[in-house]
Amino acid sequence: MKKSIFFLGIGALLLASCSGNDKKLAEDSARIAELTAEYSEASSFNDSLMLLMGDIYTGLDSINMQEGLLYNMGNGENVDRRAEIRQNLANIKARLASNKALLEQMENKLKSSGNENSVLSKTISQLKSRISQQDQKIAQLENDLASAKVQIDSLTNQVAATTEQVKTETAAKEAAQAATEAVENAANTVYYAIGTNKELKKNGLLEKKFLGQTKVLKGDFNESYFTRADKRSLSMIPTGSKKVKIWTNMPEDSYKIVENADKTKTIQITNPQEFWSMTTFLVIQVD
Repeated sequence: MKKSIFFLGIGALLLASCSGNDKKLAEDSARIAELTAEYSEASSFNDSLMLLMGDIYTGLDSINMQEGLLYNMGNGENVDRRAEIRQNLANIKARLASNKALLEQMENKLKSSGNENSVLSKTISQLKSRISQQDQKIAQLENDLASAKVQIDSLTNQVAATTEQVKTETAAKEAAQAATEAVENAANTVYYAIGTNKELKKNGLLEKKFLGQTKVLKGDFNESYFTRADKRSLSMIPTGSKKVKIWTNMPEDSYKIVENADKTKTIQITNPQEFWSMTTFLVIQVD
């Protein structure tokens, strides 16, 4: 919803500039550039956050693999086997340190963004809890080795606990991935409406004002009249009409109006990112 308000704000600035003087036009253009820059920064932050999340889970997968090897060493206790366990513990500790640093970065970025995201916050909390548990487990094993109380054959009994931990972490990973996919899909959702002048006015998409000026998407309008689409896959919009007019402010060099064999027109989007850069709502009038 915040994103819709953002782009509606840009549309309002453009419409207002049409009736102002040169100074007002310059001020509106500067504001549009500022809002566009803020949106680009937010998109870049989300990309960085997803990369950090991938690194965190890759690290946890590596830890689980090493723990599986550790708990399946087999029976017996000798110098070589103890040295092998110490090396495995050192590898796990190194990976834990790396994961802690990545978690710090992810948590700081999430806090500094000012955006509430309960799914990501919960995932970070779960990861920190898991790493804390693994820290405690390693400390106990190191203590046992140092005091010569370790019983290597008993470690195999921990496989079941480790397997359950892997399941929990896998579920958390899948939940985070689902949340990330939902955010990405929302960021690429766009809307278009096709109708006659009368139909567009009836649904609040167009509004006739004093001195013949027509305003687009001002005030309340019927959102259900729009068709929802994904801008990553939407490239052609058939109108079924021989006369077509685009009311919303789409950059002219980002699309073409193509005439079909039956003389009807189709809107061909040649540059989706630019086409939807000013607004996620497209209003098309046909006659």
